[in-house]
Amino acid sequence: MDNKEIAGFFRDTPTNIYNNPALREPQREGYNAILSHFDKKQDPCYVQLPVGCGKTGLMGLTPFEISDGRILIIAPNLTIRSTIYNELNISDEECFYFKRGVFETTTSGPFISELKIGANKHDCDDAHIVLTNIQQFAGEENKWFEKFSNDYFKMILVDEGHHNVAPTWQRLFEYFNDAKVISYTATPVRSDGQKVTGKCVYNFSYTRSMLLGYISPVDSLHVAPEEITFTAKGEKQTLSLEDVRQMREQDWFSRGIALSEECNRHIVQASITQLSEVRKHGSPRMIIACACSIRHAEQVASLYREYGLKVEVLHSKLRQDERDRIESALRNGFIDAIVQVQMLGEGYDLGQLSVAAVFRPYRSLAPYIQFVGRILRLADPKVAHSPGNRVYIVSHIGLNDERWWHDFRNFDQQDQDFFATYFAGADERLIEGDQESPRMSLRPFMRVLNETVSSYVQRAYLTKIDETMVHEFISTIKEKGFDPIEFGLTEDIIRTRLEFAAQTERTVPAQQIVAQPQNVRESLRKRAYQEARSIADTVLNRLQLKHGGYELVRAYPGKGTQNATILITLAQGAQNKKMDIQSGERDSASREQFSAAVQASPDIVDQLTSQVQERLGKQS
Repeated sequence: MDNKEIAGFFRDTPTNIYNNPALREPQREGYNAILSHFDKKQDPCYVQLPVGCGKTGLMGLTPFEISDGRILIIAPNLTIRSTIYNELNISDEECFYFKRGVFETTTSGPFISELKIGANKHDCDDAHIVLTNIQQFAGEENKWFEKFSNDYFKMILVDEGHHNVAPTWQRLFEYFNDAKVISYTATPVRSDGQKVTGKCVYNFSYTRSMLLGYISPVDSLHVAPEEITFTAKGEKQTLSLEDVRQMREQDWFSRGIALSEECNRHIVQASITQLSEVRKHGSPRMIIACACSIRHAEQVASLYREYGLKVEVLHSKLRQDERDRIESALRNGFIDAIVQVQMLGEGYDLGQLSVAAVFRPYRSLAPYIQFVGRILRLADPKVAHSPGNRVYIVSHIGLNDERWWHDFRNFDQQDQDFFATYFAGADERLIEGDQESPRMSLRPFMRVLNETVSSYVQRAYLTKIDETMVHEFISTIKEKGFDPIEFGLTEDIIRTRLEFAAQTERTVPAQQIVAQPQNVRESLRKRAYQEARSIADTVLNRLQLKHGGYELVRAYPGKGTQNATILITLAQGAQNKKMDIQSGERDSASREQFSAAVQASPDIVDQLTSQVQERLGKQS
């Protein structure tokens, strides 16, 4: 097919869009806004929709009456690419077009092809829509640019459009410079402060999305310690709650809170409490947690295991088969919590994620919103306003994430100055264990000795209900062809229910959760093994040795076949000495012994660094 034939298809195919009650408001309104924009201009544009509001469906509608030829849809990753394909695949009678009555049947398209292994240009020639992820056009070795003339695509649709300012995307836009460009995003600015390419032609607010039942109403819950005692720079300090609010502005303090086991434990307890709450309304429901580093994630997972939860840790260094196993367990509800390090990001769709536990300080608003977005999809989409769809984000006041919650609630302002203020110059590198700077020490800069917690501060996203919201709610029901009175929904009843959803700030008692001693011991045993790996990594980093190298094989005969395995063995031996046990006796070790081994990690790093350095010196 050539572009003239494809343009005719998108122009002449009868569609049911404008007054289609099966489509969501942001799909109809967003489509009309894009159509109106390209009636007057050819400049790039974007629409801003919260997660769960029908963005993929809107992408499927966009070409009709607008495109002059073939469509290129770009997804930022394989997960999103797969979701888009499934939604727009007309071979499936449950695809978006048929499910929403956009057209009844079709044998002439829109056909869709994927740029994947084994695909070639003939597949694209036969398609109205070509679906890819940006990596297909990135890198020096990629040849797709050479396969397409620069007028091959007449429209480019960019999912998660806040990426579209990156050089790779700009190169794409410059090459296909005749194409209309439309981006779709939940956040109009990247974490580094750069704004999405194009003009915002449509915005659908989070408030409206929650009121209409497209996404889950969300509350924040912050651990509010009455008192914290910690050491830093050799000095011991005790702070009140008000002192913590002052100190958290300093990065070293919020970082210390993030990496403190005492503070992590209280976040764990608060998130388990909220998990119990959401599980009253349906099962399975799960916790998603974000950690600072792989080691930190293992520590957080260990705390969850102490309270009997089934937990998995997900990070980029896992083998693909292990990631697939964890993903399957998560989707099938076999686990209670997933602790991840910059994984399960944008586009991840799982409504059963109902509690987001924050164990790291965010330095800008965009990644915070993206993490909150992981829990906004409805767990019970058939009953949108069910109590079981309320979700929670749990954090600690000392992490200084309250500011982002406040700004998230103001996110609906269509004020570019607001975004420029809060995004400019932001930097979202991980605070500890960052891949850009190898870890050189396991000794914390700040150590929290004790934290007294008797309450949490709870805030709802919806805090103010006005008459516009009430009338909008009623209008929406009438647009669907129903009379609110038939359901017993008078204006007063609707107002009362909305006001209930918009709870003001309140203090709730902290729940003390009891850990079974056996769970604690088993969790500490697993953590001791993970600590041995962290010790090995740190020593290798210090000595500038490769994990897969062989320098230590001759220095430590019989201890292993590579540097990493030898150092893990040495680290476990050092742990055994701290526990006062022999090799092979860990089955008989107590909680206290495993705890002593874990706490000794910084000292073991120093000890092994000196020992190995000396041994290598003698070998040279």
